[in-house]
Amino acid sequence: MTNTSPGTVAITGATGFVGSAVARHLASQGWRLRLLARPGSESRLARLECAQTVSGSLTDPDALRLLLEGADALVHCAGAVRGATRADFDRVNVRGLAALLDATALRQQLRVVHISSLAAREPQLSDYAASKQAGETLLIKRLPSTRRVVLRPPAIYGPQDRELRPLLERMARGLALVPGRHEARFSLLHVDDLAAAIGCLLAQPTSWGQTHEPDDGHPGGYTWPELIAAVARVTNRPARALRVPGTLLKVIGACNEWTARLTGGAPMLNRGKARELLWSNWVARGNASLAGSGWQPQLDLDRGLRNTLDPRFHHV
Repeated sequence: MTNTSPGTVAITGATGFVGSAVARHLASQGWRLRLLARPGSESRLARLECAQTVSGSLTDPDALRLLLEGADALVHCAGAVRGATRADFDRVNVRGLAALLDATALRQQLRVVHISSLAAREPQLSDYAASKQAGETLLIKRLPSTRRVVLRPPAIYGPQDRELRPLLERMARGLALVPGRHEARFSLLHVDDLAAAIGCLLAQPTSWGQTHEPDDGHPGGYTWPELIAAVARVTNRPARALRVPGTLLKVIGACNEWTARLTGGAPMLNRGKARELLWSNWVARGNASLAGSGWQPQLDLDRGLRNTLDPRFHHV
């Protein structure tokens, strides 16, 4: 850690997979941190000496005021990824962001890094995707280009991931469940590389005012067979591919939505998520737009998979 702190960064979603990785990376770069955590979830925060916890939510104006007071930058990682209706996603991804922007109104030097999603590129597919695009539009409308930057990461993975990692672990055990077509293409990015990109953006403002779609540097992304082969290469265990029919995914999604309306739950797999999984092109634009920040991904797929699947590699 450097002797002189570059400043204070506020982080939302700091108990989550991405937010905790961002907090650890920025702490290693010498930043002072202010972390927003919902009451009762504080124990899930990374233990960092440079971090101050603010207990509250995106609906709590007093908590947001404390979060941003004296901060130089905000990294907005919080987001709703589960839900049965558009309102479930808008509550955090649009209205929560609006509340944050209201809280920044008196802090005209505060810079905002907004973690969106590659799904925002295809808002017609799902309520989640539409809510992420709406959040981006709101941010661009409310803040000048010098004070905001949008990151649309592709599929993010890493040791603490609860979405992609179970699929990778199943592949490592010999069974690869493939949603949709084998030839669909998608980009990947390790969570540590995403955190490093945020650190570079905070240190170098030349890439601000843009919407970036970073990836791991592999041109054209991957197909499912390529990902399955990479897992087999890393684990030395081949996997049998089993295609999951799109109709089945949609039926499960519809059933999950129906159950959620009865129970008040928030399913991960709904009909919109099924359409996202079946979409054939989730290839990011790549890293050229981030050249001015000095960032380059450090974890190729094989190294990232070792880090994710084998505890011995968690600190490579």
